[in-house]
Amino acid sequence: MFETLKEIIELNRENGYQFFSKNEEERTTIHPTLYGGKYFIAESTFRKRRVYSIYCALKDGACDIVNGQVFVSFSQATRYISMFLVDEDEQSEEVSYE
Repeated sequence: MFETLKEIIELNRENGYQFFSKNEEERTTIHPTLYGGKYFIAESTFRKRRVYSIYCALKDGACDIVNGQVFVSFSQATRYISMFLVDEDEQSEEVSYE
């Protein structure tokens, strides 16, 4: 789908979305690694604790949180991606044997 996070940011802005706009009230960090061509991790503060959420970039650049889940560590979020999201997408591709 996407090669880099920069592609997602540009498409997000081109289509009028503001997911990557800086908000001084929210201190959110977007980690630059892209998983499976569409998943990335955002780090934010909730009740004075760092939490991590997985987002999925859609074809038009919109970004949605995956299953509304929040993780207490970066490694938990990356493990979830590798166990349930990236492998799931690879298995769901249709294969023709003709």
